[in-house]
Amino acid sequence: MICIYCLEDKGEGQFTKAEHVIPQSFGRFTKNFVLNRTDNKSVCNECNQYFGDNLEIDLARDTFEGIARYEQDIKKASEFKSLGKRSRLIIKIAEGMFKGAYAYRDYSPEQNKVIIKPLSQVGFLKRESVAYEYYYLDKIPDKDKVIEIKYNLDDPRGIIILGCSPKDADKILKSKGYTFKIKGVQDPPTTENNDWLCKVEGIIDQQILRAIAKIGFNYICFWEGNEFVLQASFDPIRKYIRFGVKSGYPLVRIIDRAILEDEIDSEKRRLGHIVTVNWANDKISIISQVSLLNWNTYGISLAKDFAGEKLYITRGHFFNVASGDILDLGVMSNNGF
Repeated sequence: MICIYCLEDKGEGQFTKAEHVIPQSFGRFTKNFVLNRTDNKSVCNECNQYFGDNLEIDLARDTFEGIARYEQDIKKASEFKSLGKRSRLIIKIAEGMFKGAYAYRDYSPEQNKVIIKPLSQVGFLKRESVAYEYYYLDKIPDKDKVIEIKYNLDDPRGIIILGCSPKDADKILKSKGYTFKIKGVQDPPTTENNDWLCKVEGIIDQQILRAIAKIGFNYICFWEGNEFVLQASFDPIRKYIRFGVKSGYPLVRIIDRAILEDEIDSEKRRLGHIVTVNWANDKISIISQVSLLNWNTYGISLAKDFAGEKLYITRGHFFNVASGDILDLGVMSNNGF
């Protein structure tokens, strides 16, 4: 038995863990697409464990799609695990007196939901302004003439502390040359439903792209079998997913359009995951499209200039996260879905 990722020949006892096309962290589905069943031993336990510990955990916890799982009730709020400052997602408050402050998501047992909290930071009041510029505690600049010109530090409100104790902030500020005295304490103003309007920026790095590529590769393996994907034409995408080896051409890219035709020019999209596989326009390369929660669309080059037999491989499925059903896109199209 040869693993489709590491290409090592291993015994049957090394293929016991289920490998899902769509990671279970993104929902459970009726008649799910799973590798390593009795008739399809594809991914060895070692590779399965590596993916769970390194790729899927980042995809689930540190992406827009991962955060949306809690908003769409795919995961319970109590299961949320915050990455705080280590997250790829940079969240800034976009309104009110704390506009520009860094924030993070965390679970609130009192409210039983994921809420916004401020990170540990210090804000300096800009001159001739009521706005602050915020710095993480370990990024506070040394006080010098440039800082004194840029910020109004003499104002009683010149320095504001968020997300940490004044004592901790005072120690760091003094080490940077700032004289700081507490002038007062103010609780953050309440908002409707205690929600904040925030601006979120995210980094989609190679770790995330590899996790997405694995979905496409697992999908074609589920339908075409091990022998098909063990062909050498799939080696670039296989090595990229398992070992992070890059190729001379882009293996995964973000496509700025919806997958489903009737959603391309629409502001509304169906709630679910979409995976497709097809021949590329050149008719000799194999590509996949993946969209988790029908948000970002990723194009995956599974096999460039495929050298094997040209089979009919065109497929696509919609994973309905509300019902747990998996719908064939061809059937959906024929039924006017």
